[in-house]
Amino acid sequence: MAGPGDTRDDGSIMIFLAGLTIIGVILLWMFGAGMARFIGIVLILDGVGGMAIRNSVTENPRFPIEAVVGLGLWLLGHWLFAAKDGLWRSRLGQRVWRLPGLSWMSPVRHG
Repeated sequence: MAGPGDTRDDGSIMIFLAGLTIIGVILLWMFGAGMARFIGIVLILDGVGGMAIRNSVTENPRFPIEAVVGLGLWLLGHWLFAAKDGLWRSRLGQRVWRLPGLSWMSPVRHG
């Protein structure tokens, strides 16, 4: 609700939010692939390292969850790079996305 001295209307707030969303999507498109791969690798290493140091998967469920989320981010980063550029960033990413369960979602078709 607008107060007596407030001159903004709901339209200007919606325009601001739409602009912010567009900027966010552009930044994600430009830098998202690299950031997702980097953060994914860090989470994988932290999760697997935590499980190895604690010598247990069930003691603290945070570590397996971190590893799975990290793997998902790493895969998303490779998918986003391939969708933008039409080629894979690494051979490992290409081979993983050629696996039978993931190949139908691959943005780059192979012959």
